[in-house]
Amino acid sequence: MSAVVTEPDLLELTLVGGLAGFAQGERYALVEVSSASPLFRLCSLDAPGLDFLVVPPAVVFPDYAPEIDDASAARLELTEAEDALLLVVLTVGEDAGSATANLMAPIVINARTRQAAQVVVEGTYPLRAPLRS
Repeated sequence: MSAVVTEPDLLELTLVGGLAGFAQGERYALVEVSSASPLFRLCSLDAPGLDFLVVPPAVVFPDYAPEIDDASAARLELTEAEDALLLVVLTVGEDAGSATANLMAPIVINARTRQAAQVVVEGTYPLRAPLRS
């Protein structure tokens, strides 16, 4: 699934602290899968070949509204709620019907600064929520 990310496609993010379980750097590019799809690839710029499928949660979980703790908001310099963008990491098994989303630890992006972090949110959100059509 990995491809070379070119400059015109590039929306570079600094993922503060990296992703859980992947310590290969903090620079990532967010790349559209296609203009007709809500899916994106989060591609490491420090570890070629390391990428994740992500989606804005409202696309598949319209009622998902996690609270971001004050420490995480401060770490990302989030001062306005409208600057916060959320993405959830998808895991696709043998077929698309087995895909799940990590609602426990979304990626929170400060749209203004392009700093991001994977944040464990409060509440009873599952690590592997089945996707809804």
